[in-house]
Amino acid sequence: MKFTHEICGAIHLHTNYSDGGVSYEELIDAAASLRLDYLVVTDHMTLGGKKDGYEGFKKDVCVLIGYEHHDKNKLNHYLALGTENVAGNKKHASVYTQEIKNAGGIGFIAHPEECRHYFGNLPPYPWTDWSNDAFDGIEIWNQMSDWVEQLKSWLSVIRIVYPRRFLGAAPEKALQKWDSLNRIRMVSGIGGVDAHSFRIGFGVFAIIVFPIKVMLKGIRTHLYLENTLDKNDYVLSQSLIKNAVRDGRGFISNFRRGDARGSLFFIEYEDGTSDVPGKSRSGKLPAVINVVLPEKADIHFIVNGKHEKTTHGNKAQFKVESNGVYRIEVTRKSKAWIYSNPFPVGPSYPI
Repeated sequence: MKFTHEICGAIHLHTNYSDGGVSYEELIDAAASLRLDYLVVTDHMTLGGKKDGYEGFKKDVCVLIGYEHHDKNKLNHYLALGTENVAGNKKHASVYTQEIKNAGGIGFIAHPEECRHYFGNLPPYPWTDWSNDAFDGIEIWNQMSDWVEQLKSWLSVIRIVYPRRFLGAAPEKALQKWDSLNRIRMVSGIGGVDAHSFRIGFGVFAIIVFPIKVMLKGIRTHLYLENTLDKNDYVLSQSLIKNAVRDGRGFISNFRRGDARGSLFFIEYEDGTSDVPGKSRSGKLPAVINVVLPEKADIHFIVNGKHEKTTHGNKAQFKVESNGVYRIEVTRKSKAWIYSNPFPVGPSYPI
């Protein structure tokens, strides 16, 4: 098995280059203090941080800078990574996703199923262009969307003080869409923080909503790499991260439910080959999907988008006897903790 080096980081972050409330220095300090391996910063419609030299290894954190695109109606938000320029900002989603792809970049649909309708100044920004297939993956769990969509009234002020405590789970509609897409082609899943730290009030009466260090203790994306990150070779390290996140080699976790670092998800085939989640080379069936966790939890086996089996513990094995799409969900005390990327089994894994 080639992909044996796990890294843990945060994707979908905003700084004061757009509508985030922190500087790059503050963001990097927070990430370093939490021992995160990488960050993916995606300010709205700008690569200013990249042009100003913030990309690279900073305090041992590998910082990648992309941007978040949207159409003229501020819908169809798209996290682009690996390009040198921002595509035109008033184009249809099918145009800018293809432009990003043609420029050698990769992209992920952001908060695809956002559906809140509680406040006029907090409208939803869902994805509407599902006829488009130029994207590499989707954000199956967005931390900010999860928080905002639970604001049934302004009496929910306690959620401002404890923004992580009430994180629920990846939206069922997003999971269903993800599963249906993966029956056609491999679509990577990521977790997004969507950090927008900001200040409310004035002077000594001001409070910081969503402090960046608190936000980074929420949803994380873990990646399995074929080599370790090299702090002396940013180009190589950036490529390893981009390839892994594009190919879905890893899993998403909510740190609030426990530190998921060290979790293992891999498939072993009858012919002795093995692989981690994501784009893979299938071996000879039957196979076994193995799960190893740092803590005991409920481990759910999802087959072709449907729940098949649940077992409790810190280890589990699930037998695979036919082509299809398999993935793992993990809960602790009925709260969502981990979502693995899928194991697509078979050359076209027909359902």
